[in-house]
Amino acid sequence: MRFKVKSVVKGLLFCWGMAFYSCENDSSATNDLTNKDKTIINARKYFENNKPNLEALEYTKAVDWKNAILLNNNGQLAVEVPLQLLNNTSTNVLEDKDYKTYMRLLFIKNIDDTYNSFNIVYTTKDKSFNNNDKSFNILDIGSKYSGYITIQKSDNKISFSAKYINGELFGLHNFDQGQSLTSRLECTYYVTVENYTTCSNWVWLPDYISIPGGFGNLPFGYMPGITGPLFPNGIPPFDPCLAAVRASMIASNAGFISARAAVVQAGADGNEHSITLGTPSSGVYSQSVMRNGGTNGVAVSEYPGAMAAIHNHPNNTPLSSGDIYAAVTLNTKSSAFYTSIIVTGGETYAIVVNNLPAAQNFVKNYPPDLLPNYPPEFPNFIFDQIDAMKDYMGYNIEGRTSGIAFILDKYDAGITLLKQNSKGEFYPLTSKEITQNGSKTYTLTPCN
Repeated sequence: MRFKVKSVVKGLLFCWGMAFYSCENDSSATNDLTNKDKTIINARKYFENNKPNLEALEYTKAVDWKNAILLNNNGQLAVEVPLQLLNNTSTNVLEDKDYKTYMRLLFIKNIDDTYNSFNIVYTTKDKSFNNNDKSFNILDIGSKYSGYITIQKSDNKISFSAKYINGELFGLHNFDQGQSLTSRLECTYYVTVENYTTCSNWVWLPDYISIPGGFGNLPFGYMPGITGPLFPNGIPPFDPCLAAVRASMIASNAGFISARAAVVQAGADGNEHSITLGTPSSGVYSQSVMRNGGTNGVAVSEYPGAMAAIHNHPNNTPLSSGDIYAAVTLNTKSSAFYTSIIVTGGETYAIVVNNLPAAQNFVKNYPPDLLPNYPPEFPNFIFDQIDAMKDYMGYNIEGRTSGIAFILDKYDAGITLLKQNSKGEFYPLTSKEITQNGSKTYTLTPCN
């Protein structure tokens, strides 16, 4: 469901006494950065070489690289940098003049060393707020911050805006969840110079909601506003060890634990059952209504905010080719939905699409064989190689799943297969092939 922006709440308002762009080079700051993390230095180089078209820069006197903050969001690196605005410049997202706004740039590092750039707008009545405080950032706003956080994409559209009270999300800002019309362009952004105000037609839509008709936090594991349409081709690729970390965090959530127990209990009837997990409104994942399938397949519920699904294999079979192809399809439809979890033989496995373009290319090159009334199967070229791996990896569930994982890695499928250990943590079934005297052996590659 999509939403129309509330007309009663104004967008960003800018009032300034200087109508030209001036951004200081602050070249002396470069030397101060030489001993800091190279990610910050590279983010600055990227910024200076590419000059992102963020509207906030029109009102910026200097980018304060001396106070840049390195962020690590479960392995995804980012840099948050305070902005110093031009003299006589004031900003606001509300008409209430008691609120003051502070701006920072956010650069999220991609796997190819490029960066996605954003403008973060912190709006608060707290007169002690210090925009140079490095302990305060988009990943850690603390337990005292009250006000609004608004995030602007590089195309100058709002991607996220919400109200916070004492560090907790209170509600999404500037949209009406009771409306679903989006064809009308609403005036939600104002720029004021002296007595003249211009209006831009801006509409922001939340990337994800917990359940149709409701709202909630953005998908688990993401920075606010850094989701969905920002990555139309999927989340930037991440390695198998990070995939294990993210799957383990899902498995630790109470919503996952109860969903797993439910599908296992339902599986006593000899059929497959599935539950889709969605973004939390109070820390616990939302759950779809359980879908009931047959002995060799079950449908998966899809809805805004869906980010993982769990189902059972009643016949204690390993992950199937249908599970693999379905995982790619789900991730193609929604960049947040890259995790599928399977319970079989008392064990728990996960499929994580950690490189969607590579996964889509694998499906294109090796499309499934489709027969009426049968689940999708790997084409013979891939199937035969997987089948041969049983002699090396073993015929049990873990061995057969490890064989699938090895062949997927061999053909750069962009898919990581994981197994959960006794501590509830997932680890990649990524193997290294060793050939000695014509004999092949395979050992798991551990995460450091």
